This record gives sequence, C-alpha cells and structure tokens, in this order.
Amino acid sequence: MIRLTILFLLIFSAAAQAQERVLLGGIVRNHLTAGPVGAAHVMNLTDSLATITSPEGAFKIPVHLGDSLIFSSIGYHHKALIVTEKELLADYIEIKMVQREYQLGEVEVNPLGTKEQFRQKFMELEVDDGTIEIVGIKGPSKDRRTIPVTEDANEIKKAKYMMSPASFIYGNLSKDAKARQELHRLEKQKERHRYNYQKFNEDVVTKVTGYEGDKLHEFMDFCNFSESQIYGFSDYELTVAILHKQRQFEQGTQSTGSR
Repeated sequence: MIRLTILFLLIFSAAAQAQERVLLGGIVRNHLTAGPVGAAHVMNLTDSLATITSPEGAFKIPVHLGDSLIFSSIGYHHKALIVTEKELLADYIEIKMVQREYQLGEVEVNPLGTKEQFRQKFMELEVDDGTIEIVGIKGPSKDRRTIPVTEDANEIKKAKYMMSPASFIYGNLSKDAKARQELHRLEKQKERHRYNYQKFNEDVVTKVTGYEGDKLHEFMDFCNFSESQIYGFSDYELTVAILHKQRQFEQGTQSTGSR
C-alpha cells in the first residue's frame, strides 16, 4: 500500500512538473563563425508565443515540456526544436543556425536600343488613366463620363450625388440620409472595437506575459496601443509588440525599484 502511494505521488509530481511553464533562455549563433545572430525570430508554435533575439543573440521565451520551437532569420535555414527535460534543466541553450546559400539563375541583358527607339516604346505603353466608368451612361469613348477612383466609400457616394441636383440635396442635406450614414459609421466603429478586443484583452496579455491582477492592468495601460495599431497588427505582430512593451515595462519597474 505504501509503495502504491509513493508511486502515485511520483506520477502526480511528474505530471505537475510537465505542465509548469518555464522561462527558457538561450543564445542563437552562426554555426560557422559562432557569432551571434541578432533579430532572429523565436516562435513557440504550441503556445502561439514569439520573441526576437537581442543584438548579442540572446532570447527568453516561456515554454512547457514538449513544446515545439522554431528559430528563423533572414539568410539562415529554419531550426526546429522540441523542448525536453534537458532544455528545461539547463541554465541556457545554444542554437546554431546554418547560413542559407542562394543560387542565382542566368541573367540575360536585353539592350533598349537607341534613345529614339526607347522613346517610341515608352510613348506606345498603355497606361491606366485611373478612372472608372459610371454604370448606365452610354456614348462614344471620348464623351464617356467618369469619376476618379477612390478607396473612400463616402467620397464615391458624394461624387455620385453630384450627378443630379435631387441626389445632391438628398445625400448632403436630408436628415434621413445623414442619420443612416451616422448609423453605418457607428456600426462599423462598434464592429472594429469588438474585433480589437478579441485580439487584445486580459486573457491574451496574460498568456504572453504571465501577468495577473493589478500588474496586468498596469501593463495594459503602459502598452497604450491605439485602435488603429491593434486593428492593423497580425496576431504574430501583436505578440512581438507586447513582448517589446514587456521588456520596456520590466526595465522601468527595475529602475523605479532601484531608487
């Protein structure tokens, strides 16, 4: 009975240790020169975490036993690593990356001919005039009515309203039209806010930094990301940005504590 109890405690302890997150540190080096590889990307594919190496090639990243890590840098082959007990027990690990060799294909140089020939070819080029055809208006191409291309839906709408006095009055002076436009703007703003909150919230930041409670909220205020920044970030870019902010936050905390 005592042996079974001891065996159960050992198994339970091993399982608990396997689930514990460890801050793994290491250095990324060139496999030939042993020089540091700075600005290399270190990604934990299992937990969707990432960081980059310092100019000295150093990095730290949270890991569990069995996590899959990928090391990548421009000009080097990717390096994969499965976290074992050896890495968890080491003070730091050393990653050696192999430089990538690029084979350039044959280059054929075609002369442009004389200056006059080049000018003639340039004049014959077909260039998009940057306009679009208005639906419903027919006639010879020289009399075709067009409006400038723009990515702003409101600008396109205003241009269309200019086609007739009634449309212009409705689109710019009607209370109903303005109310619809304002409702559309608020719905878009609400949708964008909901999308941003799904990307940047307490659970996401805790998963990346390990912060909780008051420290978590203090750090999120410290990040001070704008709505447009969060909206434009990919998940990977946002993770890297949070890690950068965490480094600045920790440095500031240490400086305050030393005083």
